[in-house]
Amino acid sequence: MHRVRMGGARFAVSAICTRAWAGLPQGDCPRYFSTSLEVMRRFLLLYATQHGQAKAIAEEIREKAVAHGFSADLHCMSETDKYDLKTETAPLVVVVSTTGTGDPPDTARRFVKKINDKTLPVDYFAHLRYGLLGLGDSEYTYFCNGGKVIDRRLQELGARRFYDTGHADDCVGLELVVEPWIDGLWAALAKLFVSSSEGEMSGALTAAPGASRTTDAAKPELIHVESQVELLRLDDPGGKDSEVSEQNGASRGQSSALTADFEPSLTRSVPPLSLASLNIPALPPDYLQVHLQEPVGQEECQASVPSVDPIFQVPISKAVQLTTNDAIKTTFLVELDISKTDFSYQPGDAFNIICPNSDSEVQSLLHRLQLTDQREHHVLLKIKADTKKRGAALPQHIPEKCSLQFILTWCLEIRAIPKKALLRALADCAGDTAERRRLQELSSSQGAADYTRFVRGARASLLDLLLAFPSCQPPLGLLLEHLPKLQPRPYSCARYPSLLAQQILSTYPGTRRSLWSWWAREPASRPSSASCSTGTGSSWPAGDGSLVGPGGDTAQLFCAPCGFWGSGLRSSNFYFKK
Repeated sequence: MHRVRMGGARFAVSAICTRAWAGLPQGDCPRYFSTSLEVMRRFLLLYATQHGQAKAIAEEIREKAVAHGFSADLHCMSETDKYDLKTETAPLVVVVSTTGTGDPPDTARRFVKKINDKTLPVDYFAHLRYGLLGLGDSEYTYFCNGGKVIDRRLQELGARRFYDTGHADDCVGLELVVEPWIDGLWAALAKLFVSSSEGEMSGALTAAPGASRTTDAAKPELIHVESQVELLRLDDPGGKDSEVSEQNGASRGQSSALTADFEPSLTRSVPPLSLASLNIPALPPDYLQVHLQEPVGQEECQASVPSVDPIFQVPISKAVQLTTNDAIKTTFLVELDISKTDFSYQPGDAFNIICPNSDSEVQSLLHRLQLTDQREHHVLLKIKADTKKRGAALPQHIPEKCSLQFILTWCLEIRAIPKKALLRALADCAGDTAERRRLQELSSSQGAADYTRFVRGARASLLDLLLAFPSCQPPLGLLLEHLPKLQPRPYSCARYPSLLAQQILSTYPGTRRSLWSWWAREPASRPSSASCSTGTGSSWPAGDGSLVGPGGDTAQLFCAPCGFWGSGLRSSNFYFKK
């Protein structure tokens, strides 16, 4: 029995680890998790992505797998030469997004075409055990249809789920489903491997009565030990007292005296959370080396924004609110003048509108990071030679030799709701013990309710967190690693050829954090132009105007002769009237 001392408490590790991790060396499980990846239990991890969300989630699963004793063989679904489901014996985990009007991503087209072959027998994938996570947006008619198409076809070909399918909704926040789904994946995989091992041994050994009950009873205990082992690896790989546990003890003494009569907030917790021992996620390995180089006189241009399609900068000629102030959903009309652009388009094409971050927010972030004097410096990135991140690569959405201000304005979504991985990384950058503890709480499984209420529910941004936790001083490289790409918003087009298409009329719902809403609500701060790129979509019937809406269906409805109104009352939510 191997015992590890953590913050005054002792945990018996090896007995449970030996029972759960059949076939691994006994007595040294925590160290073995981080050093012997080759013999960890392997599963195949496939993703299909359109804009990078599914890939990022799959990469997160691969990184977390190591701490739970698994090895993920990660591939894009389009890389069919690197995997073969017909002969695959390991469990399959799939992360797939949805694009267009409910289609699988472009990277899944070949895969979907192959499995939709009607000549395949019904037991073609009878040997396959899989779990699937679908990504979608409930504002669209065919929610998560990309994942549902693949899930349904795998079932038809005999594959069986070892874990319930998850459907994450970008409308309310992907993390509300993604995080619990990933947290539950490890127990489901462990159970599958245990049952597979018992099946292989059944011919040679007779299971003792109640063996399955013993395994099931051990699962909660196993999860608890995994969390404690993760804490040990995270903060004290040498086996010394855990810094986190020491902080927990210090915070418990402070909490009873200071927070008994307070309501919880973003910066403060109350019992029982403030008294709890925390299971915090493993610290993501850093991998970017950042160097700020003084500019050499070259002026930045908007065309530096990375894009597969051509980018055009066009004037904003109008921005008005279409709905009344008491409407259920506020909607704006933005008019873009494309009369002087040199491109053609057809009904069904999509315009991707690229909206820059607010200059005032960019300047506030630079000031908070103490980088105002270096805002015009060029950002040079390299992969750290000693990084522990597998498959580390430079972010493709950050162009080379662009200024820091340009990157924060045009390339990174600084208003994105911070994920728990970022909160976990920020915790280690906080100099104040109480602030570090609170950030750890928000990133922990015990603090899930507070995270939902004070971060996701309040739509807090990185800047909000940095202002709320003044002792937190994150390096620039950490933010470049964690901030997502500033995504364009696609709008489909329907028009009649009798007009010369001098304008694009874009309608969209406004929210507190919407960049579009900022443009419409703040005329003095609104940029004089927007950037858009074009992409091919399915054709819609020609109309008598040039109208663009979020998704193809809305653009068609705008062409109706009687008008179009949004959700709620017709009297207050009319968008257009004849």
